[in-house]
Amino acid sequence: MGSAATIVTGRKQVADALRRCVPNPVLEVDSRFIDLADPGCNEDLEPQFRILNPEAQKALRELRGKVVCAIPPGLSEANLLLHLARTLQNGAAVLLYAPLHDLSPEGVTRAISAPNSISPWLLTSVAARRMTEHFVQTQMIAALRERGLAWTGWQSLFHLHLARAISKPSWTRHLRFGTCIAVEIDPFGGTVYHCRYPRQVKGGFAVTHKEAPAEWPDRRFAVNRLLWNSKERLEKCMEELELAYFSGAGSWPFNYGGVNYGEQPVRILSRPTGLLQHLAPSRPSRKVVRIYQQDHLRFRSQSYYPEGQPAINPLPAKAQIQVTIDPLLPDNTLQTFLGRLEGCQLNLDFASILQLIHCGYVRQGAGTITITPEGEDVLDCAEKAGLTGWRLYLILRLLENIQTDESSYETVLRQIQETVQDKRAPFLPHPPVPKPMLRNCA
Repeated sequence: MGSAATIVTGRKQVADALRRCVPNPVLEVDSRFIDLADPGCNEDLEPQFRILNPEAQKALRELRGKVVCAIPPGLSEANLLLHLARTLQNGAAVLLYAPLHDLSPEGVTRAISAPNSISPWLLTSVAARRMTEHFVQTQMIAALRERGLAWTGWQSLFHLHLARAISKPSWTRHLRFGTCIAVEIDPFGGTVYHCRYPRQVKGGFAVTHKEAPAEWPDRRFAVNRLLWNSKERLEKCMEELELAYFSGAGSWPFNYGGVNYGEQPVRILSRPTGLLQHLAPSRPSRKVVRIYQQDHLRFRSQSYYPEGQPAINPLPAKAQIQVTIDPLLPDNTLQTFLGRLEGCQLNLDFASILQLIHCGYVRQGAGTITITPEGEDVLDCAEKAGLTGWRLYLILRLLENIQTDESSYETVLRQIQETVQDKRAPFLPHPPVPKPMLRNCA
């Protein structure tokens, strides 16, 4: 791309890296130059905006030709992309998107020289998250103000529910066959934790066996693994990872998790320091996934094998499956908290957890995460508003639908709106019931 294109970004460190690497004019713009206007959306659930910084909006509207939004990949910085698209629509500028996977000179040049047209699903995903924030905040803000509590965001609220969940006893159900262990999963693929002792499982299971090329360790959850045994403050950990990215030593590390929003696996580009020293190298492998299903119950086992090595456990053909119910004692370690997140197929969202820490809703110790009385008060407000941990989890999974089908935006938003405002649990479609192939010995 020629040097005539204007680059727009949101962070000073990114703007400095861009100016060092390319000759294009670079504008640094705070994404909050516009924001949602009351009531947030029109009848079609399209977000409606108000101007907060008229000078910035005017400068952007005057841009001509190609405008490249150059920001880190994924959702965390994408509000700027949404606001630019809104501001430049029907104007004389053509907006393009350059996800900056790393800030090395080669990485910046590569991204700016070949920007992409904007994927509709990415814009709709960002818009849906903005609207979800608005719906949830509207539902809770009055109760929080009455108690003098600050609003930290709906994703922080989800993290707060997880922090309380690990502080209480729970149970998991597993199927065991040889060295293979299958964990119970919900319809979305997340690990199921029971807050009460669950019933025993008897009867037949249908088994689905799939194999696919993969890498081990799974680099989708690199952030969780880097923090697994860390005793450092999370704020310092975030600063270390950001510094590695801004200095060009590593790629963007803050990936969403199991669903891809355009991120790439974390890579080390120069001699690692800090947390990145503990990033385990991944090797090509073969991933073996088995789904055991009985009516609406599902269990999943996942194994990784070096290429060419056969599976240790052949597909069972008889009633060889043992069902166990395993207790989990209260455990407020960071490792357990990260394990719960990974069970939801998520990496830790630093912004969400740090908001909770700064507002005094959770307390971080040496490798521990503990909910405070103020945090319990927030959850009391949330549950009176019907915003349980399960409900927020459903919202999270509904939002991920847009990543695969942007046309589902209005349907998903209406479901989320109903989920937030209606205290009854929304209907969940159950997976199809296959023909039983096995019987367990329970």
